[in-house]
Amino acid sequence: MTAGPTAGGELTRRQTHLIFAGMLMATFLASLDGTAVSTALPTIAGDLGGIDQLPWVLTAFLLGSVAATPLYGKLSDLYGRRALTQVALAFFVAGSVLAGVSQTMWQLIGSRGVQGIGAGGLMAMGFIVIGDIFSPRERGRYMAYYTMNFTFSSIVGPVIGGVFVEIASWRWIFLINIPLGALAALIVHRQLTFQLPVREHRLDLVGAAILVAAVTSLILGLALGGDSYAWSSWQIVCQLGVAIVGAIGFVAWELRAPEPLLPMRLFSNPTFRIMIAGNTAYGMAAMGVLAFIPLFFQVSLGESPTRAGLILASMSIAVTVGSYAAGKITTGTGRYRRIVQVAPIMSFIGLASFTFLDRNSDAMATIPWLSLLGLSMGMAFPTMTTATQNSLALPDLGAGTAAINFFRTLGQTVGVGAFGALLTGRISRELADLDSSVDTADLLSTPEDIKALEPALRVAVENAVAVGTHDIFVVALPIMAILIVSSWFLPELELRTTTALSAQGENS
Repeated sequence: MTAGPTAGGELTRRQTHLIFAGMLMATFLASLDGTAVSTALPTIAGDLGGIDQLPWVLTAFLLGSVAATPLYGKLSDLYGRRALTQVALAFFVAGSVLAGVSQTMWQLIGSRGVQGIGAGGLMAMGFIVIGDIFSPRERGRYMAYYTMNFTFSSIVGPVIGGVFVEIASWRWIFLINIPLGALAALIVHRQLTFQLPVREHRLDLVGAAILVAAVTSLILGLALGGDSYAWSSWQIVCQLGVAIVGAIGFVAWELRAPEPLLPMRLFSNPTFRIMIAGNTAYGMAAMGVLAFIPLFFQVSLGESPTRAGLILASMSIAVTVGSYAAGKITTGTGRYRRIVQVAPIMSFIGLASFTFLDRNSDAMATIPWLSLLGLSMGMAFPTMTTATQNSLALPDLGAGTAAINFFRTLGQTVGVGAFGALLTGRISRELADLDSSVDTADLLSTPEDIKALEPALRVAVENAVAVGTHDIFVVALPIMAILIVSSWFLPELELRTTTALSAQGENS
């Protein structure tokens, strides 16, 4: 087995690179799976039946991921990074096996929930381990590599999904995770051997239960609202009510819990507080909007899925450039505040440009603004994580890093749900004057079906989608403006040049 840390708690450069490679592979698996599955969903529905249950394949994965993320952070602080990374890999591979052999849609949905529990853990543990083995001064560069990793998976995932569907079976999208997961587990087992300080602890089971209940109610309410039930129905009101009460109850419990899952004292840290708000806002505004741009391209502008994907790839490339540039700047200068302040302004300009789009716009003309948005997101996300970790004490590194990922994903979930409700409501109003014999739900099935409508109906739907997405772009702007204002209150702390492990060695 590879040797552990050297005297003083430091790892050799070779050890850090091997650990980083193992975590990079593990997180690549988790992010790749989501994008590859999206391509195969129509084929899966045709094979297993239950096309009306198709959205739950994605919702179950998201639910498991969001609910599990903060648990991994705290548990890894108590039981070690390797143990929790192995647990996450085990959940992910087990879920992949179950998904690959599923015979009904509900079996697949349940399997995707198990996969999500593993994927959320892998994402969180990747950022946490980077915080352990690299100093904040050099961490920006490696955070950038992680961002590039996610971007690459978003580009190749749909291609891989399509290839498996065409030449083999959609089941291999899941089954391929078995050998790759085993390889990642072997690397993690051999290399992730450093130890954290051992201390007395107790699990915050009550806090965990309250948090999971609140998050589950929120996601179910957003997923079912406006689709299975009206937003004003008692089912949705109760779900969202439970989420609100659960959030309040979670905070109240964490304030008195002897070993809190998410220590409330962290919110007295101005850097942590501002970065939590920033990641939530970015998740809602930028990532929430991006979920609806493909719909606008394909329905209102008439672009094919392939062409729309190629146009959006410009943003993915810009994310890579932005993350690399931000990493070089923070590593070279030791400063991060200006990046966190400038990036939201760039995002605001990119989002504002979308408000000028209509169904007569040229999709190719959006490439500069998509690139600007991608560049700003690539700059913001790794830098915000680095700034947060730099402000945290070692015992809180796992919980604090997981909280950043949790609130970013939660913001995205809320943004997609809220924007989806806004879009659906506006489309319904725009199509309200159609012949009462026309079922508007049938009109909004797929871009291919919309193109096949008779001309008058097709134009009405294209206009309705364009107006609805315009509303989304407008609503996203004040959310991003809040982030612009809050970022100017971010303190500039000196980026440490020592790793968490070396600090541990000095204190031992």
